[in-house]
Amino acid sequence: MITNLVFALSLQLLGFAMIAVGLALAVVTAWFWKSARPETEALAPLEIMGERQFVSASDDLKKQLLNSVRAKPAIEQLPSSDNN
Repeated sequence: MITNLVFALSLQLLGFAMIAVGLALAVVTAWFWKSARPETEALAPLEIMGERQFVSASDDLKKQLLNSVRAKPAIEQLPSSDNN
């Protein structure tokens, strides 16, 4: 009879401990989400470079894709003249 009581109490203690750990994880997760910094706009071209469309695109299309996600579009260079 006493062993059943000890088993029941230890099982309840284990249940409460698991609930406490779950609540602690929820609090840590909420804190992490609030404290995490958002991704900067400077990293946007890296996402484009990882896409299949970018890899198979021509050079002009690559420039266009990269400039479309940059915070300030890069100034395109004027075509150089071949008259040297």
